[in-house]
Amino acid sequence: MMRPTVSIVLLLLSFITASSQRNEILDADIRTLQVQRNGQWNSFPFIELDTPDRLDISFDVMGHEYRRLRYRIEPMTWDWQPNERLLTSEFLQQGIGDEPIEDFQESINTTVLYTHYSFSFPNPQTEVALSGNFRLVVYDDDEEQDVIIIPFYVLEDGARLSAQISTNTDIDFNASHQQLTYTLQPLPTLPIHYPESEVHTVVMQNKRPSSAVYNPKPDYITPTGLQWVHSRDLIFPAGNEFRKFEMTTLKHGGIGMDYIRWFDPYYHASLLIDEPSRNYVYDEEKNGSFYINDIDHSDPDVEADYVFVHFALQAPPDLKGNIYVNGEFTEDHFGPEYRMEYNPESKLYENTQLLKLGYYNYQYLYQPKVGAKPSTAEVQGNFFQTENRYTILAYYSQRGSRYDRLIALSDFQFALTK
Repeated sequence: MMRPTVSIVLLLLSFITASSQRNEILDADIRTLQVQRNGQWNSFPFIELDTPDRLDISFDVMGHEYRRLRYRIEPMTWDWQPNERLLTSEFLQQGIGDEPIEDFQESINTTVLYTHYSFSFPNPQTEVALSGNFRLVVYDDDEEQDVIIIPFYVLEDGARLSAQISTNTDIDFNASHQQLTYTLQPLPTLPIHYPESEVHTVVMQNKRPSSAVYNPKPDYITPTGLQWVHSRDLIFPAGNEFRKFEMTTLKHGGIGMDYIRWFDPYYHASLLIDEPSRNYVYDEEKNGSFYINDIDHSDPDVEADYVFVHFALQAPPDLKGNIYVNGEFTEDHFGPEYRMEYNPESKLYENTQLLKLGYYNYQYLYQPKVGAKPSTAEVQGNFFQTENRYTILAYYSQRGSRYDRLIALSDFQFALTK
């Protein structure tokens, strides 16, 4: 007997685009999007030209009904606007950038039915020829509708980036912020004549597009490069270590969980009640990432089940803004499906997510009003010791050129020296 699929009404999606730089799932039947560089989870989605680098992409579509899915490649500018100046033959080394996704498999013995799709890029059919920003768009060929947008980066070896983090910032000392300093040195093979207008940089904290700082002004421009030393734009709230839970079996709860139980027709997991952080406590985590795992089966891609996970936060009921659960599994999206709602009966902020078995990092972010930059201060707290991850991207937009080259990338973890 076929088990019913999860209705798309259970968890509605908001299609308001906060940033073209983040993954976007445009179909409520699609879940657990993973983009891994060279098969490594918790990796940044970039490939380097003329190397064997690849992106391994996978996702689940609820149900066992076949859907004819394809993907196409689109070039973007350094600030994530569509680049309509390039011909397909210019930005692709081979192929037309429009291919079917042919690797799919139905879930096996799961209470929630799904079909797992996967593919790797570049591949023998499609390969990029230029560096820069791109997006991979998965679409339903029958419905002629886009269902997933995946931004990714293509790097060329054009410059050297060196960076460091200090907790002695221009606004406080060993308190609640971290300040980034970095230097960009173009290689001799890449002469940049107008660095003020031709060089752009972008910085992110913990891979979150909502934290991105676009094109901070360099403090010094020298014959050998550019330096960002005392930029106020590069002072980041330090935040706190991510919270985490481990849900790798249906038999019992794991780290961060109260229980996991069967309530016909689905499994439900209740996490331990969270509270706002008053102090910094070190915890080893992965800065918001998640990893699919099922210790009772050999192939989690198709054998791991889905569970309704219940988040609960004890916080003041009279907050003027909204609290959102946030992590890589939310795609850094601040829509109603991730908003914590206050329950006057339990006196807790609550939210429920349908998640596949695995290990998850998450945090709570506060947004004072719609469109405002989310804040860690109100729930997570800001502590200078936090081991944040920073990503710096440097672009060269040569005068007269029709595309923006990604010439350097630095992705590193900050940790205080013991």
